[in-house]
Amino acid sequence: MARRVVLHVGAMKSGTTYLQGALYKNKALLAERGFLVPGTRWRHQIEAVLDVKGHQKHPQGDSVTGAWDRLVAEVDAWDGTALVSVELLAPVGPETVERVASSFDGVTPEVVLSLRDINRQIPSMWQELVQNGMDWTWAEFLTAVNKSRPGSPERRHTKPGRRFWSEQDSVAIARRWSTAGPLHLVTVPPPGSPATLLLERFGAAMGFDPEGMQSPPPKNTSLGAATVEVLRALNAELKQRDLAYPAAMGLRKHTLGKRLMPALTVDDPRIGLPAPRWTQSFTRDQAAELRGLGATIHGDLDDLAPVDVGGIDPRKITDKQVRDAAVEAYASLRTDLNKKLADPTIPGEAIDPGEGRKAPVRAVSALADLVEWSVRREELVRT
Repeated sequence: MARRVVLHVGAMKSGTTYLQGALYKNKALLAERGFLVPGTRWRHQIEAVLDVKGHQKHPQGDSVTGAWDRLVAEVDAWDGTALVSVELLAPVGPETVERVASSFDGVTPEVVLSLRDINRQIPSMWQELVQNGMDWTWAEFLTAVNKSRPGSPERRHTKPGRRFWSEQDSVAIARRWSTAGPLHLVTVPPPGSPATLLLERFGAAMGFDPEGMQSPPPKNTSLGAATVEVLRALNAELKQRDLAYPAAMGLRKHTLGKRLMPALTVDDPRIGLPAPRWTQSFTRDQAAELRGLGATIHGDLDDLAPVDVGGIDPRKITDKQVRDAAVEAYASLRTDLNKKLADPTIPGEAIDPGEGRKAPVRAVSALADLVEWSVRREELVRT
């Protein structure tokens, strides 16, 4: 029976990918020190959480039935501390919180919630949601986040706003999860802080000393304004072709969004956002409520003061920048598919969308052709 279970429940885009990478990169070392990271890879924890949330399948189609029970059995068999980290837990409702909290044999779990300043979260969440199939424009998303914010006297619920705040309303998430067990808050250090500081704070909350741990390779490289716009337009195009997300999830998110697009050599300026005025008062109110929860704080809630994000307003990206990003993404994806499939039926290598305002549309459509070809080929192979 585990003597201690610690659940890192999010929040999304608060350094979670880096922290999860550190856990699995150092899985053997942590085991030597008495810490279990259940599952042979992080996807097994994702599948377990999807199962406990009531899903039958992973978005890519694999069954997750029984995955939570398997994770619990592995934890219960461990004589030490078990560490679970899945940000999909952050927005769950009270019933799921109660089920998770009561799952482990004779152990009340401790809960860790990592937090980052809200202004850095806005552009990070937009591009993450686009990578997860959404096609909301930057203007639409920015307005929705503002109008849907908790505590606003004119609060209006919109789909983009609900999605953002379900993941980023730190007070609501902390309150729900504080019913499961002792609560720890880890603040993401401000820009310019030592690279190891977040892992040190996380380790203090989870109970391990990061001394001697290896840093994981970067996996969550940010996209620029042009490539996010290409991916957003691709999502809209595929939806019109009856290929709404999660169709081609692996190709869109992991191949294009996470691997190929960050490596493109096109003009792709970073997404910027000067901190809107409302973020200042909002952060003060949230920090005051968080202090009242009696949580153990690792770091400083002053770290959550909103800071400007340097870069370009995505609305200022040019047609040429979008066209060039789409063309290069097409070529990169076709090369990648050729390496994997060696299939002579892959659509033609060169595209010339021309110039002008319709050029980005034609280039994105060509990229959609390639994605659709891959989806239909996979369906054909399966049947």
